[in-house]
Amino acid sequence: MSIRKTVTVDGAARTVAIDGRDDALSARVDDIALALGLRRDGTAWTVTLADRTVTATVVRDRDTVWIAIDGEIHRCTAADDARTGGAGGGVRSPKVIAPMPGKVLAVRVEVGQKVTAGDPLVVLEAMKMETIVSADGDATVKEVHVTIGAMIEPGQVLIVLEFA
Repeated sequence: MSIRKTVTVDGAARTVAIDGRDDALSARVDDIALALGLRRDGTAWTVTLADRTVTATVVRDRDTVWIAIDGEIHRCTAADDARTGGAGGGVRSPKVIAPMPGKVLAVRVEVGQKVTAGDPLVVLEAMKMETIVSADGDATVKEVHVTIGAMIEPGQVLIVLEFA
């Protein structure tokens, strides 16, 4: 396997190249070379570097990948997606999922409500930061799976939409 991609991580463009097979990989991020081991169990990834092992929670939400490592949450998109505003050209899923663990601060929609792209659906709190989960297209709310105060896990379904 060989991959080369420019991604945006927390607003900064990075060039990533990955070569390898199975769980032994070599990677280059910008000009930094890395040799690493990689193991996946659901949304949890264990990454072994030369000097340490870290566990990361990785959740894909449409065109965005959220990565939580050592208490820090990073938002990653393909650079092309970042330039065009993200989810507009991507594949839409009717299931709106939690990008990270946290607490539901507000549910801004109810079943049967019409929403348009960008409308806020749920407000989450993770590590004292608020994240607004928004609709990525015109839709009708079919199901609401969370309530205010609920604790949520990455990948948990929050809302189900039916796109127009």
